Amino acid sequence: MASQTVGDLRTLVTRRAGLAQRVAVLAKDAALVAALKQNRCEVLEDPASLDELSAFAPTVVVAFDGYLSGGPGALEALARAAPGATFVCSFASSSSGGAALRAVLGQPMTPALAEKEVREGLRQAGYAVQSRDVVVVPHAPSGLSAETEAALRQLFEQLNPDAAIDRLLLVSTRGAMPAPIAREPGLLSVIVSAGADVPALEGTLASLHAQRQTPMEVLVASALGPETLSRVLARQRERAGLVVRAVDSAAADFAGRTNAALAVARGQYVGFCEAGDLFGPLHFSALVSALANATQAWVVPAVEQRAFSLPAWLDAPGGVDRAGWLLDRERLGAFALTFAEGTPLAEAALFTRLALLFTPSVLTGEVTLGRAVASTDVEALRTQFAGRPLRTLSTFEGLFAQPRLSTLLEARLTERLDAVRPGTGRAVSKALAWWRALPEK
Repeated sequence: MASQTVGDLRTLVTRRAGLAQRVAVLAKDAALVAALKQNRCEVLEDPASLDELSAFAPTVVVAFDGYLSGGPGALEALARAAPGATFVCSFASSSSGGAALRAVLGQPMTPALAEKEVREGLRQAGYAVQSRDVVVVPHAPSGLSAETEAALRQLFEQLNPDAAIDRLLLVSTRGAMPAPIAREPGLLSVIVSAGADVPALEGTLASLHAQRQTPMEVLVASALGPETLSRVLARQRERAGLVVRAVDSAAADFAGRTNAALAVARGQYVGFCEAGDLFGPLHFSALVSALANATQAWVVPAVEQRAFSLPAWLDAPGGVDRAGWLLDRERLGAFALTFAEGTPLAEAALFTRLALLFTPSVLTGEVTLGRAVASTDVEALRTQFAGRPLRTLSTFEGLFAQPRLSTLLEARLTERLDAVRPGTGRAVSKALAWWRALPEK
């Protein structure tokens, strides 16, 4: 599929229609017709019937919201009337943050369609989407203060990246398009990121095989190669309620491998781990039970038995370790569940994005993870988000959460030492971070 293009609607349609084509426009649009004719296209504008369209024998058909609102039936009729034509369609997106803002403010709404619905209609009519373009529309101020409107739009975009899009343009040709992967209610997908350490992967798979949770699928995302991975997976005995699948990925870091597996995971619940992580047999059943009996979108293990506080989890060694999370993708809605590739802060960044929008349930009790990692470099994380600052959905009380006394003392000590001799305070902070990361004896 072609990458996204940003541009004016008529310019995009004309570009997609190409040169010297027979183009049928299923609407009245004098400016678009003129642009197409300037592009040496023969144009049929707003045909009175499908018979007239069929007699014209177009090589390209252009349609807009009005025609698409007819649903799959209208698309199937079009496919019969112009079976060899490329289909170019543009429509207002129902995911638009601007549309949501107008709805909240009680302002007039324009008809909009869900991209998922349009794609499914195209698939049923025998079309395969070849490219997807974003259409830029002039900004219409809502009347709110500019700062408030910008903050709300940013919040919408954090919940759904497509909220930034007002209109879309899809180009389709006749051909089979696979049905989207269906989400299976109650299924747990555990994604294992694996490097070159085969024994580490075997240990993790053995601990997952012993899990009491069912149904469960394990997706092993690895660059080991098909032959090596097949040998490793062949040693895992089949058992009821457990499926193990390989996901080939050439990514050099866990983020890329995990993202590749997320794209094909079928589970309502999703957990993560790295080859070498070991879990007690009740680990995932406890997490699934905790999440199923709560209303939150995800669950994390307790840090020093405290109620959830994002600063506390970022400060605690291993507090943002993905092997402790379990997420309910239904409750996350259209949130972009991906790890940032190529950065050591990938876990912390996704943890922060999740926590600012979805306060997690906290599971107390014995933690069955043993990976020793340092606490998060919050300043580096803040720098990473500086270009596009995150917005939060937080309780009023959460705004006044107090940091730990040890954190305040460390900050004050660093400040005093730096005042005496620049750089000393930072060295002490690093030493304390290393000390906190050491496993307890």
